[in-house]
Amino acid sequence: MKEANKTGSICKLKGNRRRPYVLYSPYFYDSISQKYKRSTLGYFSTLEEAKMYKIAYFSNNINLLKSNNNVDSLTFEEVYKLWLENKDVKKSTMKNYITNFNRSSILHKMPIDTINGLFLQNMINKADLTKGSLRNLKSFWANIWDFAMLNDLCSKKNYPKLLKLPSIERGNKTSLRERIISNKELEILWNNLYKDKRKIVDIVLILCYTGLRIGELLNIKVKDIDLKEKAIKIINSKTVNGIRTIPIHDKLLPLITNRMYKGNEYLFTTSDNKHYKYDSFDNHFRILCKDLKLKYHTLHDTRHTFATLLVNAEVNKEVIIKMIGHKRYKTTLDIYVHKNYDDMKKAINQI
Repeated sequence: MKEANKTGSICKLKGNRRRPYVLYSPYFYDSISQKYKRSTLGYFSTLEEAKMYKIAYFSNNINLLKSNNNVDSLTFEEVYKLWLENKDVKKSTMKNYITNFNRSSILHKMPIDTINGLFLQNMINKADLTKGSLRNLKSFWANIWDFAMLNDLCSKKNYPKLLKLPSIERGNKTSLRERIISNKELEILWNNLYKDKRKIVDIVLILCYTGLRIGELLNIKVKDIDLKEKAIKIINSKTVNGIRTIPIHDKLLPLITNRMYKGNEYLFTTSDNKHYKYDSFDNHFRILCKDLKLKYHTLHDTRHTFATLLVNAEVNKEVIIKMIGHKRYKTTLDIYVHKNYDDMKKAINQI
């Protein structure tokens, strides 16, 4: 019999499996990949269990699942997919969900009813993340547990809400540590150019000598580089003032041209020529700092470094603000863009 529209489909997987029946969601358009996809809603031992789950899910009566003793406790991954199914959020929020889900990989196949607070606290304690990222992860877990408890998919407490975050992030608190990458550390970076395992020293140096936000840098496309004018055009930024053109320091020119591989859309790619994602690069940056025995730094420290280098070089204050992409001065500053850009071109090689 033909299935009702928009109620998903049940398929039997090949091979000898403990739970061979899988329930898929209806196809939906994924704005991130710009493709039509379907989600896996659950795996089941028998066709009857799959049909029951399907009825419960699409009738918005998920708690019926727990009334059948033969249904296993859903895994963290299965609950996550159920929770995510009806989410209508911004692209940036969805990327945040995906990032935190990937950071929770050890939980994916665990029945959510078996995960306790001690296990989660141990994950938090061992995670090599900033305090802000840990807070974000904790909030993500709490949302998953809220959903699971609301729908009787989990009988335990909302453990994530009880977790304690480290009072000090890796290294020292931001307010206590020196955020500037020192001249000595910059020298270490230059001396290790193209010698590091993942070949990212050049990207870190470009951050230090342009003041770009990491999101701005990773979204630069090859077409955004103007070699004739020695400039980088920032097309995507978190603020209106972030849309700007930045002159390229003479020392950076060979680093950038070396990244302009034929056939790549984005300027900064991984070793296998894939577009670098923030989460991966942030992790590689932390590893690099440890390998080179640098002080603890975050990626945003490179922006502080750039601003400090300009101030120390006594560059005009308005030029500094223009290059960093902040809004601090009168609108008339924007009228003389060409003149300001000429000042920027002269200033960039003073640092």
